[in-house]
Amino acid sequence: MRDRILLKLTILVFASVALSCSDTTIDPFENDGNYFTVYGFLDDLENTHALRVIPVTRRVENIQSPNDDQRIIDAVVYTTDMSTGVRTKWTHKLEQLSDGSYGHIFRASFLVSAQKRYKLEIIRSDGKMTTATTKVPYFGQENLYELGPEVISEDSSHVYRDIKIPNVPSPWEIQSKYFWAPDVGNDLWVFVPKGRSGHRTEDGGWQIRVDISADQENVRESVQEAKNLNWIAEDAAIALVAMGLQIRILDEGWDPPNGIFDPETLAQPGRLSNVENGYGYFGSVGLYIREWDISHLSVLLGYDF
Repeated sequence: MRDRILLKLTILVFASVALSCSDTTIDPFENDGNYFTVYGFLDDLENTHALRVIPVTRRVENIQSPNDDQRIIDAVVYTTDMSTGVRTKWTHKLEQLSDGSYGHIFRASFLVSAQKRYKLEIIRSDGKMTTATTKVPYFGQENLYELGPEVISEDSSHVYRDIKIPNVPSPWEIQSKYFWAPDVGNDLWVFVPKGRSGHRTEDGGWQIRVDISADQENVRESVQEAKNLNWIAEDAAIALVAMGLQIRILDEGWDPPNGIFDPETLAQPGRLSNVENGYGYFGSVGLYIREWDISHLSVLLGYDF
């Protein structure tokens, strides 16, 4: 999933660069001191991180072969943990992209900590440098979510709940989580992906409607898989125990206009960038999850107890 996210965000930013500059206007000596375009992020759930880097030159990058003249990049990449001073060098590799072309990808392995700041440096051999800084997001409060009431239709066939997420204007990846249990055994769980469903609220938060009834298709698939794998007996009685909501939180500067990652909007130069002497965005992604009991809905939703 991480690579899919990186690909989506890379497409948005490099569409921006392509639209804002042409191969006759970009020049390493006449482009207002911008040396590299970069896009990537640090993830506090991952140990290995990736960036794509494109040199800002007169010629737009279009690498169609590992033997292409543009296969060489004049760049060294570092990140520094601003709280400890530890500096990490990233490793370069020319990698084939989903469209068949090639790109300059830099990777590094290190642990990322919430609330810490990390500085990125992309340095040319002549000392010219593109930089960016990100702070890994963190929400420490236990009750970040404002849970609306459980709404049950008149015939009890449909259950949903509206959940507000104050102070998070643009969550990236949302998943609901359900815990179920057999009559004998430990709780098991399943995630139900929601993407970026929901909408921004007038006070700058986010609101999502979780269709609890619809999500049970995923729960029942999880139950059947457990039976197929002989983790539980075929005739085991099942109960729904709890649910939760997990969100990936983007860093404080990574907020697209109106909370929408719209390529046409982001293609406007300067609309979404934290890069000094360059283009693109270097961000970070955090995690928040909260869970609560819904065992009172188990039988209503069709489970055994």
